[in-house]
Amino acid sequence: MAERLTDLLHHTVDDVPVPHPDAFAIASAGRARRTRRRVGTVAAAAAVVAAAGVGVAVVAGLDDGPARSSQVATQDPADAAYAELGAFSVGGHVSVGDATADLSPAPHHLAQTSVGVVTQATLGSDGSDGRAFGLVRPDGTATRLSIPSDAWSVTGDPHEPRVAWLVPLKNEGWIHVWDVAADRELATLRVDLPGDTPEGGKSGLREVQLDGDFVYVGTDVRTVHRVDWRTGEDQELPFSPVDVHDGVATSFDDAGRWTLVDAATGDVIRDLGPRLETVKLAPDGDHVFVVRFDDDGSRASVEPTRGGTSVDLPGFTGLSSWTVGGRVVGQLDEGPATLRRCDVDGTCQDTPLPWVDQENPIALPADYLMVG
Repeated sequence: MAERLTDLLHHTVDDVPVPHPDAFAIASAGRARRTRRRVGTVAAAAAVVAAAGVGVAVVAGLDDGPARSSQVATQDPADAAYAELGAFSVGGHVSVGDATADLSPAPHHLAQTSVGVVTQATLGSDGSDGRAFGLVRPDGTATRLSIPSDAWSVTGDPHEPRVAWLVPLKNEGWIHVWDVAADRELATLRVDLPGDTPEGGKSGLREVQLDGDFVYVGTDVRTVHRVDWRTGEDQELPFSPVDVHDGVATSFDDAGRWTLVDAATGDVIRDLGPRLETVKLAPDGDHVFVVRFDDDGSRASVEPTRGGTSVDLPGFTGLSSWTVGGRVVGQLDEGPATLRRCDVDGTCQDTPLPWVDQENPIALPADYLMVG
């Protein structure tokens, strides 16, 4: 069936323990090997402003930085390969562009940033340092990150070297923004929450969304805090975001109907309808990948955010994602040892998918988010 890969990953993820942060105690141990040598270098410059506290925000070492780009810098072949090929993992093998790092234990979540993917793994009782997060760069190098253990999951910004997460407490939460290139915290902000968790009920904890200067936190009364993490300014909007990129957000209501909305105002851009398995925005916010249910099963397509011609992407399932350069990537349902990458015009390329076997049948795409 077309849903068998999705079902298998759902069962796999269900086995991953995600306890309340107060009881969350995990550690990280890993090894990484470099699979090829970096060719060329990327020059980067950033103007650093003095540390400042604004309201409840604690902000340190902010950079003004260059204008945001729709993909990572491409003067380095490693970065160009990352933008084009994307990132995924099979067991402990983490593929970033055309490089691979071998991690132990295997990660259960990958978050894309402009400088590589942040990996998260759950360790057993032998973990000692409380760190489960690492960064795998496009050249294949893997390093640990000092993200604290109360970060139950992180969301990356594909345009910037940053991730964010929320630590929920009773009637409040704490937003954290982290620079993964420098491995340091940029901001900590308090936000009011109407309950013990940001989504409450059956949905449990949900990842916040990071889009440039803004962090989006959904609540259990279907409002969203849009927080400027540089200034602490908090704006409430009447929708619950699932995905946010370049000012566009995906959202669904209690009836399961999906919409695309303006992330700054909450205005509906487009009604996508019900019976959708997957709705995922491209990093530039211009296209959306959709898997719809119909009488013949499920059908994957990519279409312009603001309306236009839908392009079918045969073979894709909900276990698919975007590269930072704007291509859809996923494991084929009917050929699990094959990875397919497609441009938004429907031009696709298939490549053999290494490491897939009975023990590790799933290629986990970066930024795959369980909803509900």
